[in-house]
Amino acid sequence: MERIWIVAYAYLVYLFLATIPQLTNLPGFNLGIPILVLISVYFYHSYTKLRKGSVLFFIIGFLIGYLFEFLGVHTGFPFGKYYYTSGLGYEILGVPLIIPFLWSTLAYFSYLPSGNPFISSWIMVMIDLTVDPLFSRFDWHWITPGQYFGVPISNFVSWYAISLLIYFTWRRRVTFKYDVKASLFVYGLILDLALQDYFAGLVLPSLISFVVASLSFLLLHVLARGLGHAKSVSEHENN
Repeated sequence: MERIWIVAYAYLVYLFLATIPQLTNLPGFNLGIPILVLISVYFYHSYTKLRKGSVLFFIIGFLIGYLFEFLGVHTGFPFGKYYYTSGLGYEILGVPLIIPFLWSTLAYFSYLPSGNPFISSWIMVMIDLTVDPLFSRFDWHWITPGQYFGVPISNFVSWYAISLLIYFTWRRRVTFKYDVKASLFVYGLILDLALQDYFAGLVLPSLISFVVASLSFLLLHVLARGLGHAKSVSEHENN
């Protein structure tokens, strides 16, 4: 197995430990450190896989993510009206700096399982489906609570559309390259995040995320087999 995937899977083990209530307040697991570790894994992984193309992907994801977060905080478009708390650290005009870093990070890992912008955007929505009900309790708040455990449906629609914009800005073509290692990583990431929901008392959102992710990645695998992509893609094209 390539070193980049050993590092990625090691992160899943680390994140799993960080979700266990008895460990979450210990040094190394608290104060947003798992998020910073994920971003570090992203930089290492993307540069190893994309080389110079990783810089362009990061810039596109960062700028587009920041632009729409800025609009969202100040106008309510397109996600719905919300604001960030001070828990995410340094802000630029109301947007915590770590948020556009996460847009690039999550968009990159969501892209790898299929290399297809439409499927990758749906994976982005699945991640947000898992994250938002919990973290909107602490790190940001919806001014007008929405339909999905307090999260507006417009938020998920916007995540899909913005993710598409990131992918098509980066590469103006539609491809399909199934990578089973990447699929297992993102599926594991969503399960770890769903476990966080469960331990926080959000049992139903946790269950929904588990079912939706399990069915989605199963269908992706079936689709790949049907199209003759049963084996893992070892390396995506450099941009």
